[in-house]
Amino acid sequence: MNETTLLRDAGPEAPPLSPAARSAARAALLEEIGASRTVRGRLRAFLPGRRLPLRLGAAVVAVAAAWTAVVVAPGDAAPGRPAPSATAPAAPAAPGGIDLVAAEAVTFPVSLDPVPEGLTPLYSRRGGIAQYGSTPPFHVADYEPTSLVSGAPDAAGAGATDPGRVLLGLFPEDPRSSEEYGFWAEGDPTGTATVDGIEAGVWREEGVVSLLWERPDGQWVWLAGEGARARTESLVAVAESIVDRPQPVGLQFGLAPAGWSVGGYEESRSLDLVSDTDPALLLRLSAVGPQYDGTIDELLDGLPMAAPVETVTVQGRPGRLALLEGDAGTSPFWTMLGQLPDGRYLRLLAPQELTREQVLQIGEQVTAAS
Repeated sequence: MNETTLLRDAGPEAPPLSPAARSAARAALLEEIGASRTVRGRLRAFLPGRRLPLRLGAAVVAVAAAWTAVVVAPGDAAPGRPAPSATAPAAPAAPGGIDLVAAEAVTFPVSLDPVPEGLTPLYSRRGGIAQYGSTPPFHVADYEPTSLVSGAPDAAGAGATDPGRVLLGLFPEDPRSSEEYGFWAEGDPTGTATVDGIEAGVWREEGVVSLLWERPDGQWVWLAGEGARARTESLVAVAESIVDRPQPVGLQFGLAPAGWSVGGYEESRSLDLVSDTDPALLLRLSAVGPQYDGTIDELLDGLPMAAPVETVTVQGRPGRLALLEGDAGTSPFWTMLGQLPDGRYLRLLAPQELTREQVLQIGEQVTAAS
């Protein structure tokens, strides 16, 4: 199953999936993780998938890939990791186990003020540790049409003006220095522009304009506009609206393992924590997109179970807790399903080093922006 087939059969504008089609798509994705990303538009080339060869094994990566690719629509914690709160009680661990502590909000480091009309940002952080690439951490904000992000592509109505699309990348170095940054503009700039008194390179391609410049603090900014935003003058105005005002990402942990840091997050729909002492340990929170019309149990179809699925209560709503088989030589791992107040499903993937009770405690305190 290639990306074109996936988009046609399971993309945001596809008709509702039959159980057979959904199972087939999931099975194909479990075998073909490399084709698991949804591609929409020229700028998607800027969003390379992250590698996750973590202790949970390829099986957990496959589960995560199937979760995000089949059912979703298209700053970091300060001081950079979940931290204990003086007022929130810690969840006790088994002797020799992992303690849970109150987690700080995970944020994206900058904002656009104002946000371009008709667009909604999706935040990502990549790089930083070997499992997420060889580059230092970098950030991407994908400002997509609000109607697409909300899962209602027809909400704008017939004849509505296309709001275009804006992509903002924030890098610790020139993004042309590594292919992993995803900078796709080729050759020398086709022109220059001035952003807050700083000269920026301009690249003009069919339907896309992009700017690249270095900020006074040493960070590099790549700003790209597509469609209605593909004009140098309007893109410079967007560039000059960037402010150092952190924004919370779409998903948040209320409780997190002590001594674990933000590993990365993806388009405001998944958030990873990794152990500081053993980066192979991963805790992932994901949210399903509003297009999904299946049941909670269908999300477990075809997955290798190490124990019977358990019906649980998560935030007052029916949920599921399962122990999934790991790859050969790896331990089983937890997956917990629940439902958010807005109706979307959430999934938590956790190593078996966390207890059943801790997985449920973490699930009780996760939140997501609508």
